Amino acid sequence: MRSQVTTKQGDRGETRTLGGDKVPKSHPIVECTGALDEVRAYTALVRQHLLERRPESYEQSAEFLLWLLHVYFLIGTACNDPHRKHPEYRRGEVGEPHVRRLEAEQENLESRVTLPRQFIVTASNPLSAEVDVLATHVRRLERNLVRLKETVPEFDTTSLFPFINRLSDTLYLLARDLEQGTHHTVDYSLLEPKE
Repeated sequence: MRSQVTTKQGDRGETRTLGGDKVPKSHPIVECTGALDEVRAYTALVRQHLLERRPESYEQSAEFLLWLLHVYFLIGTACNDPHRKHPEYRRGEVGEPHVRRLEAEQENLESRVTLPRQFIVTASNPLSAEVDVLATHVRRLERNLVRLKETVPEFDTTSLFPFINRLSDTLYLLARDLEQGTHHTVDYSLLEPKE
């Protein structure tokens, strides 16, 4: 029986990009696409836990995360074909409307969250901790996007860079919103020697 998943084409450590190029699996295109896949998987996990633990009070945030999961497909096709060899495979581009929607979500969270004046040292519940981890995955994706842009200077990141940069900020605020005011700020007295 023929597999629906396994093609055996990557058995030698190479893969074919959406643009049709055969590249090693360590190539910046593959690294960037892999980082995005991590972000997608973790976003899906966070959304499921959000729906499971706080279904009614965070319905808007769950809808936002579902929207993000769809935006990731636009980002993925852009990253996997940075030379734009096959624009026919694209179902859209991340653009200013996407950045505006993200900024609107951030503004909504800003209106609900009062951040403490000290650094936050840890999340105060498992769900906010998961969102913090997701934000670190997004920042890794951002670094991979920059690396890909350095490798392929013609890669259009006009809206991708602002979108991903705002995304990590928005997720940070979502994590703080999920703490509902129970922020754990840094306490340097814990570093003092005990007598």
